[in-house]
Amino acid sequence: MPQGPDTYESMTALYADPENVEGITYGKRWLRHEWSQIVEEQPTDNIEIQTIVMAIHGGGIEAGTSEIALAAAGYHPATLAPSTDGYGLHNFWLFEGLLTSGNGDLHVTASHYDEPIATELVENSRRCLSLHGCRDSQAHGVIQLGGLDHELRDIVLEELEAAGIAAEITTNPMLDGNLPDNIANKTRIGGCAQLEIGTNDRRLLFGTNTRAQRKNTTNARFWRLVGALRKSMSRV
Repeated sequence: MPQGPDTYESMTALYADPENVEGITYGKRWLRHEWSQIVEEQPTDNIEIQTIVMAIHGGGIEAGTSEIALAAAGYHPATLAPSTDGYGLHNFWLFEGLLTSGNGDLHVTASHYDEPIATELVENSRRCLSLHGCRDSQAHGVIQLGGLDHELRDIVLEELEAAGIAAEITTNPMLDGNLPDNIANKTRIGGCAQLEIGTNDRRLLFGTNTRAQRKNTTNARFWRLVGALRKSMSRV
């Protein structure tokens, strides 16, 4: 989370700046599974692929959120190998700062996040899990939960607590993700579960906390968090 106002008022403005070059300044990664009904008695689309996991400030912007989002969606952050834990695979969206420094300038707040691909992905999803990073002074060592999908938010709280991970429903309006314009709330049910994780808590998920090595040095704490998130999504 940046210390002050965003440099860009929207993703449109960010993309319009010629200084920002995809593959150099920033990167985008996403996956949308094909939806199909080929079996006559299948009543609905597969529920698991109606869920999206997002890290809209990934890479060097809010460090660690890309890796958490990929793993929560069911893909190993280093190899992209699909999970075999039985909790399914989910769509994902990542926007990642690739600069050696100053990635905070690429932060566009969620309520101004007019990214067309990300918007389409969310609008075609029933549920959304949105990963964010915040300052330690905001988190107080506890994952802050928000978003307008209160059912999923409360399930995430249950699963985090069952895994021994400190979490609470936030009362901070800067972290609660409750604005309807928050891109993650633009799902088919009009809500998301949003996690705000402090800087130190994210650092402790990796053996080497650099953009190049985080994906290769995920530790037991990381996988305990991811396991709780994946169990949460399997319950909706």
